[in-house]
Amino acid sequence: MRAGRSWTLRLAVLLAGSAVSGCGGTMSLDMNYSPALYRLQQADQWRGIALGVAKLEDRRSWIDPTNPESLGYVMQQGAFRFGLTYDGRKYVPVSDLVQTLFVEEFIRAGVEAKAIPKILTKDNVADTVEAGRQAGTAYVLGGRVLVFEIVNETGVWTVTSRRSVTLEITLVRVQGGDVALDSNVSLTDRQDEGMGVRHSTNVDRLMNNVFRRVVTQVVEQVTAKLALAPRDVDVRITLVSR
Repeated sequence: MRAGRSWTLRLAVLLAGSAVSGCGGTMSLDMNYSPALYRLQQADQWRGIALGVAKLEDRRSWIDPTNPESLGYVMQQGAFRFGLTYDGRKYVPVSDLVQTLFVEEFIRAGVEAKAIPKILTKDNVADTVEAGRQAGTAYVLGGRVLVFEIVNETGVWTVTSRRSVTLEITLVRVQGGDVALDSNVSLTDRQDEGMGVRHSTNVDRLMNNVFRRVVTQVVEQVTAKLALAPRDVDVRITLVSR
């Protein structure tokens, strides 16, 4: 009897998988993000240093850059694709979402930050410098989205969900055009979910477990460079006759 029930459950799982893979569609899932930061104690160290935050280039391998909706996908399941709804906007492009939340979090930490509506990476430093000059910022933060996804690894009896974010971060100093920071920040949250996990739970963990920690690391790395920024020094020499 127990063996018969076991095979019945296994068959149900396989049929469900076949049903998902046999048809396709898209869905935009509601997303809520809880701010990670507050005004940092050392904020006075970078007072007066404006930071431009550019859009990051989306370099995820499974994204179709010719399909605007595709830029908002964060999960694949069979033939289905899932995006995020944020601030009333469905399938918000991941690059736009990252930029928006970066600006908000930098401001919350005490940095004068503003969005730059361009995709800028370390491969176009000259464009980055020019964008910073036009925006009136001392530094420009750009880079690439390498991983930003939810993956459900389906076994016979369990579903192991993996939420991952990997960002390539480039900080360029406008005066001089030197690259002050070039690093990758990567975090993954992975756990066995038993027979399954709700999409809303996966989205919440992606944004508020993984991405929030990425944001914190990026802000820490960038503000450390801003604190070391060279300042204009007013040197006055007075000659005294004897």
